[in-house]
Parts: sequence; structure tokens; C-alpha cells
Amino acid sequence: MVRMAVVCLLVSAAGQAGLIAPIPISRLAEAPFVVVARAESIQEGALVTVDPGWKRPTRRPSAVLRVLRSMPEFPGTQVHLNYYSTSGGINGHPMFPSFEAGKSYVLALVPDGAQWKLLEEEGWGTVAPAIEAQPDGETPATKRDFIVRELANMALRGSYAELYRFGAYLQLRQAGELNDGIFVALKTNLAPGDERWLDFSTALLGTMGIPRQKLDEFVSGAGTKGSGPDAPAALAARTLREVPEPVRREGIVRNMLRYSAVHEWGSAATLVPEFKDDPLLLELLPGYLERKQKSAVYIACWLVNSGQLALLGPTQKAAMAVLADKSADFNKVNIASRLILEHGTDPEFEEFLRTFRDAKAHDIGRYNELWQVALEGKAPRVVRILAVMLDDERPAAQGMSFRFCDYGASLLQKVSGENFGFAPGVEMPLTERNAGVARARTWVKTHPQGR
Repeated sequence: MVRMAVVCLLVSAAGQAGLIAPIPISRLAEAPFVVVARAESIQEGALVTVDPGWKRPTRRPSAVLRVLRSMPEFPGTQVHLNYYSTSGGINGHPMFPSFEAGKSYVLALVPDGAQWKLLEEEGWGTVAPAIEAQPDGETPATKRDFIVRELANMALRGSYAELYRFGAYLQLRQAGELNDGIFVALKTNLAPGDERWLDFSTALLGTMGIPRQKLDEFVSGAGTKGSGPDAPAALAARTLREVPEPVRREGIVRNMLRYSAVHEWGSAATLVPEFKDDPLLLELLPGYLERKQKSAVYIACWLVNSGQLALLGPTQKAAMAVLADKSADFNKVNIASRLILEHGTDPEFEEFLRTFRDAKAHDIGRYNELWQVALEGKAPRVVRILAVMLDDERPAAQGMSFRFCDYGASLLQKVSGENFGFAPGVEMPLTERNAGVARARTWVKTHPQGR
């Protein structure tokens, strides 16, 4: 199926911990060399087939990284690394690391001929994040301590975006694996009430999934104790207790807006529903919308779609601007489309339809993004969206036999309650799909809401 709605969050630890086991830090420490290095250049690499079970196209890229420090001393100033990569999220198989030029990483390395490869080439957490700044203190006694010190260094000195990288690395891990060591490092180096406690906490909140506990219950530690899964939640509960209670809620609201570009989904999930009626959020958010901060539009749409209509007017205006913006990404297009579908005025919905028809004719990528709002919508507006698709016999994605008109007709069957002959989850031959699409077209002609 074509690309469906996704979130910038990686995954909810609670929902996925039973499916994905991160590679333990102790396993990474078994490598002959543990190296902190900054990625300098990356070559895409050729397509390869190593395991017939790998269903996604897989490449064998190479990267050149500058060595910053290591344990034991690394034989050279550069790492020439061969690794595997693939596109797509972490759900499914395989899972490989990704590298970005300019960022630093902790690498567990083994020789690969004259070059190097990762000790564990596939899995969640094969590579840990790091920062370039040198940690304080003496050289650790073990490689595991070396890795933990690098993560603590990132927690203490990293930028806000780097704190978010740190939190993402904790996802799916047992709280008992790293949390105590990281918390002790923070407690040793940060004074009570230091602003770093708030920044660290909100960066962790930005990685967490939904649903969530009420804030006071969460901060108390209820449901986040022990050494079980959900390390970001357990650590965030502890660090939030270091933020003075009188400024805790205000600080979370301000940081979730200030850093929404770092974790827009995480900001929205943190603020809604917990803060949806908060006076400070309702006061500050319009200013972000006026400054056309795209991530603020995402939060505002979540807010309105949750039932808080105090900012409906400016959010409608911002959503229409997103739909007119050719550079807007899928998540923003999808949530803005949903807002106009459910809360837009009639003229705004007509403008959405014009944008949809134009994309159908000139921009199949945006067309693919726009129609997916119909997956969750209801009649009568959804009927008008689906009616636009019924004469489109192009494949919905490269290599697929299912067409846009097939999606339109099958969804229209669900929305209208009529039986056009589509069977959910069943592969249907073209002749049967053509007959179903014809029935859907006839139905639309006889029902005004489809025109």
C-alpha cells in the first residue's frame, strides 16, 4: 500500500518492547575497539542481497569517520566503515544504523579486511550517539564504562537536538541498563533547579509514545519504577522531579513549543491532551503560528482535533497555508488535511478539493499524500474526495496492481454502506475491481454529496 500516516517519533516503547530487543551495551563492549568518531563522508553503496528474508532493498554503504577517542587506542585517525542500510521505519526486518555527516557516534568495531565493520551489523542500537566534546574525568576501566561515559557526556553537554538523539537511543531499553548511571552523572554535575534538568526531561518526553499518564502521576513515578522497559519514561520521571514543581508545567509548555522543530510529534503528544486547556499554551501558540513555524501548525491541529476550539480560526488559516506549501512534509499535510476535513469552513474545503484535483493532474506525490485523509474521515465530505479518485486508473504505487480508483471505490463502499463488491484484505482480479469501481461511479452520480 502507498505510504500511510507516520509520526516523527520512532516508536512507543510500551507497544514495541516485546517485539524488538535492543543490543545490550555489554554486547557492544565485547568489540575489539570501541571508538567515538565523527562522520565525515558517506558513499551510498550498491544494492546487495545477504539474507533472502530481507524484504526491503538493502545497500552496502561505506563511511569515513574521524576518530575522536577510543578504547583501546585505535590504530589510525580514520575509520573506513562498511555497513548495511535500508529505507523505512524500525518495524520489521532488517534494522540497520544510519549515519549523517557531521554527527558523532560510538562504534563497536571489528576488522573487515583492510577496513572495519560493526560488531553487530543488524539490530536496534548497533551504534550509539555521541558528541565531539571530550568527557571530563579519568579514563574508564572497561569498555562498557567507556560507552556509558560517552552517553552521560552527551546528556550533560549536548545541544537540545543531541539530547533528543540520546532519548531516542534509550527507546525500547530496560530502565535498569543505563538509567542509574546517567542519573548519577546528572546529579553529580547539575545543581538543583538547573535549567538542564528541564531540557533533558522534555527531550525525553519528546521520544515517548502514547497514551500517557497524567503528568502528576507520571512524575510521582507510578508505573515507571523498577528496571523494566521504557527507559526514557522512567528516566524522565526522575529528572522531572529535579525541576521545581512551581515552574514544572510552565517549563514543559514553553520547551515543547520552543523545541517543537526538534520533536514536533513528541511536542504534540506531550501537550495534548494534558495541556490542551492550559492558559499559557493558548496564549503562546498563536505567536508561533503568526511566525509561520511549521511545527507549531502540527501542534495546533492536534489541539483542535482533540476538541479544543479556542484557536480554531488561526489554526484553519495555518492549515490552509500548509496545504498550499509544496515543501510541507507528509505528517503536516495529513494533519492539516484532517483539520480542514473535520473543522474547515465550506470555502476552505472547496479550496482543499481544488488543491487535490490540481495535485492529481500535476503532482502525484502530493496527490498520494492528500487522499489518505479519507482513510479516517466520514461522509459527506469524504465522499467528495473519493469521487475525485474514481476515474484515476493509475497504479497507486510503482509495482502495484491496486489503483487509485480501487482505493477510492473500496473506501467509498465503507463510507456509504453500499456493497460495490470489494472484499477487505482479499486480492481481487482486475475484472472484479473494474466492476466494483463501475458500481461506485454509478452510486456517486445518483448521490449529490459525491458531486
